[in-house]
Amino acid sequence: MVKRMVGMLKTGEGRWKSRSIVAAGTAVLSLGMFAGTAWAMGEPESTSSGMEVLEPNTVTVEGVASEAITNPVTDISYSMTITDTSVKAEMKDVTTLEQHVKTALKQDGITGDDILFSPPTFSAENGAQIVLQLNVIVPKNGEVSNVVESLGGYNPNFVQNNYMSEQAVPLNPATLWPALYQAALDNARTQAITLASQADEQLGSVIALSTVSPNGVAPQLSGPYPSSPAVAGMQLVYTNGTQAGQVMAQLYVTYALVARNS
Repeated sequence: MVKRMVGMLKTGEGRWKSRSIVAAGTAVLSLGMFAGTAWAMGEPESTSSGMEVLEPNTVTVEGVASEAITNPVTDISYSMTITDTSVKAEMKDVTTLEQHVKTALKQDGITGDDILFSPPTFSAENGAQIVLQLNVIVPKNGEVSNVVESLGGYNPNFVQNNYMSEQAVPLNPATLWPALYQAALDNARTQAITLASQADEQLGSVIALSTVSPNGVAPQLSGPYPSSPAVAGMQLVYTNGTQAGQVMAQLYVTYALVARNS
């Protein structure tokens, strides 16, 4: 029986030409005296929190597959510190700011659920200062500069330490999963066959699939809205701290190894 567990793994690089999907990974060959490297991936489920100890006569292939985000939306995150003469004054400032932002963004075509204010919180380090978090979802890339200008152009005296960032996110990560899953499974089997051959063994059946990293970490990727469902085993791709406009999925696949003369 195939055992399934959920989570995330580390990254690597390579290329799968026919689908513009990148695949990479590592592997452990458990024969008591042999080890190697290879790549793979698979589908997410939600059943367990960790990996089992490798059994003898198995090969476990860790891998990733990634692809560009098609038709992404942009999530602009804007953090501000509100400082005034009293908490009452600061709460009034928050209301004023929220009303201004909604009015300004309406002119950019951004309304409703695309404007998300988190509940104000008090800064523990700075007394009565209020920290306000705003997320703006921009459906079209061409509108991003206008939205950034609308947000950044409002600088009342009570706003301090404001910080803005943006990242492209998939509207529905689940639609990207099937292609990534198939790419990684194909790649995993190819690399596992190579490892088995190096050990003078034949590749047997799959005995375990997991998206849980060895340390039990299990990140998930969701769409831009609070109600967006999360997909286990996926995450955004970053290169040198900058988002690369891609999503990535990862998995461990464990195969049995069969002696050639059996």
